[in-house]
Amino acid sequence: MKLPSLQTLWQGTNRVSSRFPLQFLIAIISTGIWWCLTDLDYKEQEYTHNLVTALAVCNLALTLLLAADLFCEVHHYSNLKKWIVRIVVLAISITLYFLLNPWAYLIDVYRIFLLAFAFHLLVAFTPFIGKSNLNGFWQYNKTLFLRFLTAAFYAAVLYAGLSIALLAIDGLFDVDINYRTYMKLLAVVSAGFTTIFFLAGIPDNFEALNEEHSYPKGLKIFTQYVLIPLMTIYLGILLVYEVKIIFQWTLPKGLVSTLILGYAVFGILSLLLIYPIKDREGNGWMRLFSKFFYLMMIPLIVLLLLAIGKRVFSYGVTESRYILIVLGVWLTAVTTYFLISKKQNIKVIPISLCILALLGTYGPQSAFSVSKYSQVSRLRMLMKSADKKEIAERSEVVRYLVDRHGLTSLQSFTNADLKDIETKINARVKSKGVYDYEIKNQKIDTAFKLLKVKDVRYEDDNEQVNFISKEKGVISVTGYDAIFSFNEYADSSKVFDGTVFKLDQNPEKKRSGNNNRLTVTVGKENPFEFNLKAMANEAYNQYKMDKLIKVDYNNYEYPSEKMQLIHQTKRYTIKLVVTNMSGYFDNDKKDFDWFNFQGFILVKKN
Repeated sequence: MKLPSLQTLWQGTNRVSSRFPLQFLIAIISTGIWWCLTDLDYKEQEYTHNLVTALAVCNLALTLLLAADLFCEVHHYSNLKKWIVRIVVLAISITLYFLLNPWAYLIDVYRIFLLAFAFHLLVAFTPFIGKSNLNGFWQYNKTLFLRFLTAAFYAAVLYAGLSIALLAIDGLFDVDINYRTYMKLLAVVSAGFTTIFFLAGIPDNFEALNEEHSYPKGLKIFTQYVLIPLMTIYLGILLVYEVKIIFQWTLPKGLVSTLILGYAVFGILSLLLIYPIKDREGNGWMRLFSKFFYLMMIPLIVLLLLAIGKRVFSYGVTESRYILIVLGVWLTAVTTYFLISKKQNIKVIPISLCILALLGTYGPQSAFSVSKYSQVSRLRMLMKSADKKEIAERSEVVRYLVDRHGLTSLQSFTNADLKDIETKINARVKSKGVYDYEIKNQKIDTAFKLLKVKDVRYEDDNEQVNFISKEKGVISVTGYDAIFSFNEYADSSKVFDGTVFKLDQNPEKKRSGNNNRLTVTVGKENPFEFNLKAMANEAYNQYKMDKLIKVDYNNYEYPSEKMQLIHQTKRYTIKLVVTNMSGYFDNDKKDFDWFNFQGFILVKKN
């Protein structure tokens, strides 16, 4: 396979810019956005959020515009009508940019993927809406599929070649080429070259496609000798598993849902790939597979629905389970259609999937409305329950609702104005420049406090807690002559005033990891100990009484003055200042099973 010449690339670029002007512009804008993202620092979260969301919307706009332009071409719209349709699509895309906030709500990540899936399917069938030429429809999608593979191959070769060239320049001429340059190159190749190259290969004579009957030999070999045999093996495994659970009379495992859907997806893909040649002479294996595929799907669909029902009955509906339910129902409908219909219209597959994906994004029937209603109802039931297992499940449901639907999803459980609280949290944390996970954690902690729900994630037998000095490591050395840091893994012998100070964390139990003591030897004097056990226990009691400020995850602020101990020798006053201490508290033993601390030693001559 030869790489395209510069003349071919130039001609293709001109053809794309005139046929798909907005898509061409979006490809350039996307490249620029990706380019800018590589220069942003990790602290510039707000800019990163906006640019990544814009990049995702550019992808949505490109595919939706492409579907709209192809529809206009097939129906021979005038330039004025074309631009009216394009402006409407741009308005939809801009609206999506302001509606979607994937950084605050996980449901918007699902929405982006569902919309991208739906818009890509639109490209697959839009030129053939209202047309019955199935061969033309297949040839068109075959062209798109092969063009995509070719574009991906060329992009990989181009990026690899240019990266090696940059590496050679860096090594031979001592030019400082950092990783950002390679990321920018990836942006140009992926968002720019690949997109434009793909667009240049989209057919423009849709009537002629119906008269074309070519079939790539490589595609036939791959489907006949690789894909279909693999599907047959997986079918055998799934059917044997179904027989097993029937004999054992047990409910299916959750993993079987993924396996069945994977089999169905690749099986249907195989059927679509062999559609034009399955009835030709010499393709008996293909004909047999296409004849029995949907028949064999019947027991698998029953198994799939049982597996989904088991999870939904136990834990309610979530976005992922909603998608599984919809796909299960869709597979049932598609299987029924192809078993009883004589038309065998393959356009039914992308059209129905596109409609379902769009219905799943917004509205009362969407994945997010249904899952929110289901989990709120489940939480209401759990809040009334006195069963220990169901009480323990409350925190996970609260965490799920806040993470995906925000604090306001819990409004029916409290009189507090959650919308106002959420707005204040967003404003406060943004002003401090904290990370996204800290924002979510603060909202989740607020929900736990308002609903008086314990976070069982940290209520196990070995509970990890970290206590951090309120001064955040700032040490006042006023009145002292020297300061030593110490580390259990490094040499802790220090020299001051001609005297050797040796610091050793818990020397008798080095291998236990329970370092709750610091032994100090001053010169030739007898060693003494700083025992932190009482300090740690007091900190833990304050934590259990909810009197400490949570920094993030399981890190809590503790007053600096309570993290200090003083000991006097004949010649020196020695002060231990702990900056942080952490450990695993065993709730059964009521003691730390593991403990460690870090800090400094301050020394003053008496």
